[in-house]
Amino acid sequence: MSLLKLLHVVLVGFLITTSFASLVAAEPASTRTVEFAKDVYPILQRSCFECHGAEKQEAGLRLDRRNDLLESGSVEPGNPQESELLRRVVLPRGHDEIMPAIGDPLSASQVDALRRWIAGGAVWPETFVVAQHWAYVAPRRPALPDVRDTAWPQSPIDHFVLHRLEAENLTPAPKARPEKLIRRLYLDLIGLPPTPGEVEAFVRDPSRQQYESIVDSLLSRPQFGERWARPWLDLARYADSHGFQRDNFRDIWAYRDWVINALNDDMPFDQFTIEQVAGDLLPAATASQKIATGFHRCTPTNVEAGSLPEETRIEQVIDRVNTTGAVWLGTTLECCQCHDHKYDPFTTEEYYQLLAYFNNTVQEADRANPKQPSSIKFQGPSMPLEDPPRDQQRVELQRQLDDLKSQQQQRREELSAGLDEWGEGLSELIAQSPQAHTLEVIEFESEGTTDSYERLDDGSILLQGGDPPDKDQYRVVATAQVPRVTAIRLDVMLDESLPDSGPGRNERRNFVLNDFQVERVANAGVGAGADTVERKQTLSFSAAKASFSQKNYPVAGAIDDDPKSGWAISPQQGKPHWATFVLDEPIELAADRPLAITMTQHFGRALTIGRFKLSVVTGDVDAEAVPEVIARAARKSPAERSDKERKTLVQYRVERDKAFNALDKQIAQLQKQIKQLTPDTTLVMIELDQPRTSAVFERGDYRTPGDPVQPGTPAVLHPCPDGPEDRLTLARWLVSRDNPLVARVTVNRWWMELFGAGIVTTPEDFGIKGESPSHPQLLDWLAVELMDKGWSMKRLLKTIVTSATYQHSSNVRYELRDVDPENRLLARGPRFRMDAEMIRDNALAIAGLLSLRQHGPSIRPYQPDGVWSKVGGEAYDYEVSPGGERHRRGIYVVVKRGSPYPSFINFDATARLACTVKRSRTNTPLQALTLLNDPVYVEAAQALSSRIAAERGDASIDDQIEFAFQLCTARQPNASELATLRHLYRQQSDSADPMYGVTTALLNLHETITKD
Repeated sequence: MSLLKLLHVVLVGFLITTSFASLVAAEPASTRTVEFAKDVYPILQRSCFECHGAEKQEAGLRLDRRNDLLESGSVEPGNPQESELLRRVVLPRGHDEIMPAIGDPLSASQVDALRRWIAGGAVWPETFVVAQHWAYVAPRRPALPDVRDTAWPQSPIDHFVLHRLEAENLTPAPKARPEKLIRRLYLDLIGLPPTPGEVEAFVRDPSRQQYESIVDSLLSRPQFGERWARPWLDLARYADSHGFQRDNFRDIWAYRDWVINALNDDMPFDQFTIEQVAGDLLPAATASQKIATGFHRCTPTNVEAGSLPEETRIEQVIDRVNTTGAVWLGTTLECCQCHDHKYDPFTTEEYYQLLAYFNNTVQEADRANPKQPSSIKFQGPSMPLEDPPRDQQRVELQRQLDDLKSQQQQRREELSAGLDEWGEGLSELIAQSPQAHTLEVIEFESEGTTDSYERLDDGSILLQGGDPPDKDQYRVVATAQVPRVTAIRLDVMLDESLPDSGPGRNERRNFVLNDFQVERVANAGVGAGADTVERKQTLSFSAAKASFSQKNYPVAGAIDDDPKSGWAISPQQGKPHWATFVLDEPIELAADRPLAITMTQHFGRALTIGRFKLSVVTGDVDAEAVPEVIARAARKSPAERSDKERKTLVQYRVERDKAFNALDKQIAQLQKQIKQLTPDTTLVMIELDQPRTSAVFERGDYRTPGDPVQPGTPAVLHPCPDGPEDRLTLARWLVSRDNPLVARVTVNRWWMELFGAGIVTTPEDFGIKGESPSHPQLLDWLAVELMDKGWSMKRLLKTIVTSATYQHSSNVRYELRDVDPENRLLARGPRFRMDAEMIRDNALAIAGLLSLRQHGPSIRPYQPDGVWSKVGGEAYDYEVSPGGERHRRGIYVVVKRGSPYPSFINFDATARLACTVKRSRTNTPLQALTLLNDPVYVEAAQALSSRIAAERGDASIDDQIEFAFQLCTARQPNASELATLRHLYRQQSDSADPMYGVTTALLNLHETITKD
């Protein structure tokens, strides 16, 4: 080793040793007595036992038993500096010897607790018995602790917070300034900023009475439900599309509106739970209660070609179990899918007992054709939404439609009177009419990977098998006995086995027919051992026409000998189409001289035809076509015609009679209006009449079911109430007063929304690997308070926001930086960046653009072009919502899981592919770029400039800047801030709108997008 490297190693070792010695020799960060059961054992259990416990002893070290730990030499009682355990836990992240080796390092407070425990003799009482984990013991209302500063508390909450602060020799921060506090309150309760007038009114009178009056007013506003629905929809994984590759849209926005209304109505949280888990099973369930079950219909659904319906269904059921565990139990139940939980007292059998509750609902996706693997489709189940005004309008339109149809029938009867004479005059028309004669397919082969095909009764060919090949060429040998053939006709047809009925085989449902070639052959090989074809005659075409041709892909492209051109039909997928290829010269078609037709489809991307039929055409292809059934009826004498044939002739004459045009148009218009008034639908849960059999899946694989199970709940929690073994009983079990988790988990999430972090900072995990509560008694008090006060969310939120703890100033104090950098002790108020939707709502509100219209289908604000372009699934054009629709709140923005709204994703929103208990909160350059360049924020900055001109146009520039600054931050700028903004305005003085530069800067301020 070189001298330089040796010096480096010595120096690093010295620094680590010095750092360790300094840390363990430091004065205690807290003077509170260390209790082994409360302060030390949970740290060892959470961070050490995974590698050094009963099941595994890395390096032969076991720490879960008293004698093993004390005899291991890892701790030196009374001497923290010589304790190897302490040395390991303070090593820097990423060091080879750091403990724990897996997961996050210990926090400063945890290290301090270990240090003080070792310094005090590392006492592990011989009488110590591992108590049941705190989260599995039902909460009881604790007594309010004594505090020295009896004047500070304004709420029972404050007693718990102040008691902890005083134990750490800390004092709470002063009350926030009125303009800061009122902005914090508005953002927390309705997600929107206060107006300057509302701020100024509170600054004039910041009394407690006035403050509580504002709280009551905000809780009663309809915007409350919109603000608090956002985190719940994250939990519900609410979205407007299926997810996965075939990310088609679904209708479930009525569930989102139900959540908003339920929160505004302050529906008790226990009822809020019951209706979402099992509203459809309530006696005489209302439409609203059924809509509520959309909570578990928000599950992503895989309808990709070739996906297995049962696998998709099981994945959804598993998702429902895992989501229920996360939302109501704060538990990582998904760990039990394959094995018993490694840390918490939940078994695999109990997991599948819970799964049995969700295993009996109608499935959402299945194959349209059981024999066709690629035919899986999303089927619901859906429920029509009630809309009395639209229903009444639909009834009136239907009455008008019936009247017109009566008039139409009367006209038919009048035409029928002269039918015999008219029918005899059809001969010439029939002689000229083109008639199609279906070819009989005697051979078919595919160049691609088609596994099989089916000849259907109508003479068409249906391609079957697995995923379609990228390119393909079909060769058909077909015959008929038809004189004077003038054209060849190709029909591309729909079929339920194709993706969304086709006619194309891939998920785009389109095709490109690059080349259509026809040959006459003799001695064609028909069956095994047939002679080789002796003669071929290639037929040439003079023209081609089709029912529809895609732009730049005309039907003539299939016969122009150019391999790059071809016929396609987008955007008219989902409809049958035809193409007629006109022969240069008519031919006689005999049975012994069949046609060999080659259809080349080499565009790629599996753009190939799924079902087709071939015919030959006789007559003049440009003449009006007379259906064969009409021709047959017309050739008969009046006495020979059956009643059906007479009716057919009448109908045909009706269609040709111009007198019917006006009636037909009116009828078509009414039918279109009635269709537009068809009730919207939403996805709901529906229980099967006969329950499915449920079983434990060996190693989590549904294909290997093990022992059968009946619905049941985990033994570590409270007993399940009496009742049927269904979701309703499960829902009532969840919100039982005896459940130790639900109330705690729920109030912890609400606390997290207000303070940025929960009392338990791992809201998704209240188990052993989760963090212990910073204020356990406060958590229990809040949980019991929620239950005792009727499960009222609004009542509990009022209790929290009227506390002195909530009204702290958020200013960071120097003495707290080392002691409590994450504000776990709540010595100051919250300060953190807003969520994505709130940032947008805030900007629109400041600019005066925000529309407060509520409910209804999702909206589409500006987003970059092409974001929704993707392979697979239906192709959707992104059309920006018109007018004020695009300025509605973020809760209504469309959520397409495969291509979520980019602006929101940049601010840590999720694609809602799974239940999200807590969003991440990052700071990236993309966020600044979004605020500067996204059309929504550019438009907001322009509108804010216009608002300043409209409301303060006669004022001085300084007054205009101060007004804009207050709109964005709720406070007045200081002298330095005002001078900076004035300088920016002057720099923009040559532009058409100098204030635009100022408003852009203000909307990009850290303070503007931060709640403090």
